[in-house]
Amino acid sequence: MKIVKAFLIGLLLFIITQAHAADNKALIIGISQYTEINSLRYADSDALEFSQILTDLAGYDKSDVSVLLNQEATKKHIVDEINKVVRQSEKHPLDNFILMFAGHGIESTLTAHNTNGKGETRETNIFLAPSDASTDENNFYSTGNGREVSNETFINKAWLARQLSAIKAKSIFIILDSCYSGTKSFGSLFLENEGYAIQSFSASGSNKGVAEVKKRALVLVKASNDSSPVESIIAKRKIAYLASSRDDQASAEYDELQHGALSYCIFEYIKRVRRNSIKGEKSDISIEDVYANITKLFHETNIKGVALDVAHQPLLVPIPDFTDMKDMVLLSVTGTSERVLKSVDKKTGTLKITSLNPIQIDMAIYVDGLKRSEPLNTTMTLPEGRHSVELYLPKTGYRHTFVADISASSPLSTVVSFIGELDVASFWLKDGVKSAGPALDVIVDGNRVGKSGLHLDNLVVGTHVLEVKYENVMKSRQVEIRPDSPLRINYSIIREAAPPADVKKIRNVVF
Repeated sequence: MKIVKAFLIGLLLFIITQAHAADNKALIIGISQYTEINSLRYADSDALEFSQILTDLAGYDKSDVSVLLNQEATKKHIVDEINKVVRQSEKHPLDNFILMFAGHGIESTLTAHNTNGKGETRETNIFLAPSDASTDENNFYSTGNGREVSNETFINKAWLARQLSAIKAKSIFIILDSCYSGTKSFGSLFLENEGYAIQSFSASGSNKGVAEVKKRALVLVKASNDSSPVESIIAKRKIAYLASSRDDQASAEYDELQHGALSYCIFEYIKRVRRNSIKGEKSDISIEDVYANITKLFHETNIKGVALDVAHQPLLVPIPDFTDMKDMVLLSVTGTSERVLKSVDKKTGTLKITSLNPIQIDMAIYVDGLKRSEPLNTTMTLPEGRHSVELYLPKTGYRHTFVADISASSPLSTVVSFIGELDVASFWLKDGVKSAGPALDVIVDGNRVGKSGLHLDNLVVGTHVLEVKYENVMKSRQVEIRPDSPLRINYSIIREAAPPADVKKIRNVVF
C-alpha cells in the first residue's frame, strides 16, 4: 500500500509539473533568408539564441517553444502557428505567451508614384515580412476607397493585432526586432482590441520611450463576479509590446555586435544578470529591468563612436499601464557567479567543437560573451554548468549559438557544419502566369558560377553577393547561406509595355 501511495503521489506530482510547464508558450521567428527581399545577417541567429535562452536557461519546455527560421517562416507557416496558439489557449489558458520576431518590417506609409513622377502618400496595413514576402509592385494594391495600401504576401497589422488579442494568457510579451516595429498604427489596433488607447510616449527620464496608455470608455471584456475564467484572464492580463525602433526609424544590425541592436541589448543584459547572480540561484528579469537596461545599453554601446540610440530607440507599450505591469517577469535565469565558492569546490569539464566540413575557416569562439583563445577542433576546459557558446565567421558574418551543459564526469563534443546550398531559377511572368524562363548568367561574390537552373552545394555559410545577368540587365542582391536551410532564389522576367501615365505604382519600398 505504501508503494502504491508513493507511486500515486509521484504520478500526481508529475502531472502537476507537466500541466504547469504547459502554461507557457512561445513563438520565435527569425528570418535572414528571403526569397525576393535582401537578406539579413543575424535575424535568424538572434531568434535561435532567444529560443535557447528560454529552453536551456529559463526553464521553458522545448515542446512549448515553436521556432520558425528562414525558409520555414513563410506567411502560411507563421499564420498557422499563431492560429494554433489562439486555438490552444481557448481550451487551456496560458500563464505566459511570448512572440519574438526578428526580420524585415515595412514603413507605416508608402508613396505611390505615377509615370509623371508625382507621388501620393498612403497609409499601409502591411507590417512584418515573412520569408516569401514580395515587394514586386504588382503585389501592392489599394483598399479602403484608395486610402490604404495592402500586400497579401506580408503579415497584416490588423490581423496580427486581432489574433494576439484573442490569445488567452495572463501575460503576453511581444518583442519585435525589425524596422519601423514601433509603428503607432499597430499599437493602436492592438490597444483598441484591449479597450485602451495610446496617449503619448514619455519623452524623458527613466520612462523615456514608454507609451502612456489610457483606458477607453468602452472596454471590450470586463471581469465581474460571474465572469468565466477566460473572461477574467483577458480583463486582468498584462501585455508588454517591446519594439526596436519608432515607426519612422529603420532598425539596424551590426557586424561589430554580431546581432540586431535590440537583440544584442536584450542578450547582453541577460548575460550580465547571469554573471552577477550566484551560481545555482534563480534571478527574475522583469519588464522594467529589461526596458531600463536595454535603453541604457542603446545609449552606452557605440559603433564607430556613435551610440546605438542615435539611429533608433526602443519603445515599450504597456497594458494596462507601466505601473501595473512593470513587475511582469519576462523570464528567470540561473546565475553563474562562483564568487562565494571556495577554489577547492570548483569543478571543470571539457568541450570540443568539430567542423563537419574539411575546409579552412577563420572563426572566433565566444563562451558567455567572452572570446576564447582555442581554435576549432581543440578541446577547451570550462567550469561545470550551462554556458552560451557562439561561433562567428568574420568573413561572411555567420553566427551560430548553442548552450553547452558542461559536466566534470562527461566530456562534451559537438559537430557543426559550415557549408550550405543555393538554387537559382528563372521564369517568364506574363499575366500572373509563370513559365520556364531564359538562362541567366549567375555570379557569386564576383565569380561566374554558371547559368540559372544550377545547384551549388559548397558555399560557406554566411553572407554572399548574388548577381544575375540577362541581356543588358544586371540584378544584384545579398543572400544568406545556412547549413540547415537550402536557399532557392527565383527570378521573374517580365516583358511589358510602359503603363499609362495615370496608373499609380508602389516603388522604392525601403526596409
